[in-house]
Amino acid sequence: MLKQRLWLGVLSVMTGTLCAYLQYPDGLSAQSGPALTATEPGNTVANPLGSMSTPPDATLPTATDPSPATDPSLSESPQDSSIPEPERLYAPEVWRLPDVAGNSPPPASAWIAGPATAPYQPAALTLPPTETFPLPSGNEKPPLFNAPMSLSGVLTDGLQVAPPTPPPKIWEGSFTLGLDGSEGNSETMNFRFGCAASRKTDTSVLTANIDYKYQTAATLATTDRLYFDGRGERLLKDSRWSLFVHETVEYDKFQPFDVRDTSDAGVGYRWLKNENTTFITRLGAGFSHEYGGPEDGQYVPEAVFGLQLEHQISKRQRIVGVVEYAPDIGDFQNYRIRTQAAWDLLLDMERNLSLRVGVLERYNSIPNGARPNDLDYALMLMWKF
Repeated sequence: MLKQRLWLGVLSVMTGTLCAYLQYPDGLSAQSGPALTATEPGNTVANPLGSMSTPPDATLPTATDPSPATDPSLSESPQDSSIPEPERLYAPEVWRLPDVAGNSPPPASAWIAGPATAPYQPAALTLPPTETFPLPSGNEKPPLFNAPMSLSGVLTDGLQVAPPTPPPKIWEGSFTLGLDGSEGNSETMNFRFGCAASRKTDTSVLTANIDYKYQTAATLATTDRLYFDGRGERLLKDSRWSLFVHETVEYDKFQPFDVRDTSDAGVGYRWLKNENTTFITRLGAGFSHEYGGPEDGQYVPEAVFGLQLEHQISKRQRIVGVVEYAPDIGDFQNYRIRTQAAWDLLLDMERNLSLRVGVLERYNSIPNGARPNDLDYALMLMWKF
């Protein structure tokens, strides 16, 4: 270990001596002779990095002189020209900025001036002014920006991200239910159930309704009827006209027929269409067909004339009315009329509960031994979804 340390020490001394010789081949002093004092004018001050001469009128600071030192080699006085060029001190060239065209180098005093003087900055380093935007005041709210759905409702850097617009609702539906009865001297029970669904877009409207009624007296059934109504309507672009297909199915235990179905198609025209009111008239043609009864298996061609009205009276009230007249094309004295109307009263807005008063009237000019007119009315509770 001792030998290794000695060899490392010798190697370090030799390396330092060689570097000093390569950096200062002429020695550590530019002049030979005894060192001169700093207070005598014209003397050369010993410096490990070289030597410099002091002009005759230059005074170097002493330990007792509180005034700041001034480098005579950086002074712009005429005595600088008398100083030999090899004896002038310069910083390494790598630290010196190149001269800029149209920009004269600053005086030496600008580099060593006190803090009261602004530092010199070459024109090449001067940055152009940048455009700034005024900050919002304390009362202003940050603007809203659209963002992807994944950033909905997130606050980032003080900016409120607007939530995406929800898609429009195209499906609607409802259930209706009514029940009443009596026990004692008379036993009656009335049950009524209905459901409806609709799908509305900018180009089409689909509706379907089912209504069922069952009634007993003294435990004997007096009413047992099921009625279905479905309609598909195609709205023509930028027009009040529309095309429709319509289907109804009726089952009634106390009618001469067992089941009657009707099919028709035609055109419709919207006379009035806004947020609160819709009024439509329809014209078409189709047929009716009965299963069971005296006209079993017969297809009767029929014309169809109809109108439909929907009106939102207020936020809680709404009325709906539909009338259809279907005469036999071969004999207009044989016809059917169906009239349906309802009034809805919203009871609970949060639960979408409403009270419905409904009327359904059916008239047949050829009753086949039964009464030509059937009128149903009901008071029911309706839930919309």
